[in-house]
Amino acid sequence: MLWLFLRPAEAVDHALALLIVTCPCALGIATPLAVTAAIGRAAQRGIMIKGGEVLERLNRPGVLLLDKTGTITEGRQQLIEWSGDEGVKPAVAALEARSSHPVARALATALGRHKLDVGEVEQRQGLGIRARVAGHDLAVGSPAFVTEALAATSAPWAAEAIAAAADRGLSPIVVAQDGAIVAVAALGDAIRPDAAEAIRRLQRDGWRVRILSGDDPRVVRAVAAQLGLAPEDAAGGASPEEKLAAVEREGGTVVMVGDGVNDAAALARAAVGVAVSGGAEASLAAADVYMLHPGLMGIVELCEGSRRAVRAIHRGLAVSLVYNALAASLAVSGHINALFAAILMPLSGLTVLAISLRSRTFGDHACR
Repeated sequence: MLWLFLRPAEAVDHALALLIVTCPCALGIATPLAVTAAIGRAAQRGIMIKGGEVLERLNRPGVLLLDKTGTITEGRQQLIEWSGDEGVKPAVAALEARSSHPVARALATALGRHKLDVGEVEQRQGLGIRARVAGHDLAVGSPAFVTEALAATSAPWAAEAIAAAADRGLSPIVVAQDGAIVAVAALGDAIRPDAAEAIRRLQRDGWRVRILSGDDPRVVRAVAAQLGLAPEDAAGGASPEEKLAAVEREGGTVVMVGDGVNDAAALARAAVGVAVSGGAEASLAAADVYMLHPGLMGIVELCEGSRRAVRAIHRGLAVSLVYNALAASLAVSGHINALFAAILMPLSGLTVLAISLRSRTFGDHACR
């Protein structure tokens, strides 16, 4: 309109140059280009991200909840001690063979194969299992579960065995038969070598790291102490429903990391759910991210890479906005014509593309 009054013969040419040079192509492709490049690089590192919104959510540190078994620890439980009736071992082995939980697999492997009649199986994920085995009511699991399942009474020797195992960082598994506790198994699971370093780096980046596990609270606190976490950041004995409630109670960005069926609801409800390598199918379906490689350093790389990806998006948007402002000014002032505008317009898109492809997101700093 200005040039129409100043130089009518040039008004159309300047208006055409303005329309061409301010085409928002670069602005429109800045975000999807950066997101696509980041997700592709993450996949090459063994981090499968379902959508770009995950990167944005992880950009701001919040609370990171870690399951213990299979996430912080190796997930390969081993039978360390057995206290009580040796004769119940075949029944326990036959019952635990019905479950895919790491604790059940450890007991079944340690106690061998035994063919006994097993019926009326009832399992509570992350807590224990009960059934009718060889004519007896049998329950195997956490002390609280066994007490509830069979209303089992605890003898002094059993209470001492449970306390001793928990104090040593072992998981006490109680066996009750026909309403009485008959044995206590102590299982051990080694902490992953990279766990302590990964937690330190996450805390340094502003994350509050907590353990949320279905294992005995004393065992969880012992593991937390080894990792430098405060007792108030170690919650044990949590059922799937309690894990879900814990996620809902937290404010801000909540990231849940787990591998079991008992983690599925919490993974789905969290702002970002992360399923680790070897996890159950239900946890993989509920999670937003799947880690192909075991260990917690992948979580560090996920958080750091997401932050770098968001910075790459901001750089692309800033470049495209600055380009549009400068190019529009040149077009309005009559310093460029339509042909020159047609050359500048794709150059801005190529610049944003180069920024996205060359940005450091995943893979530039090995974290495995």
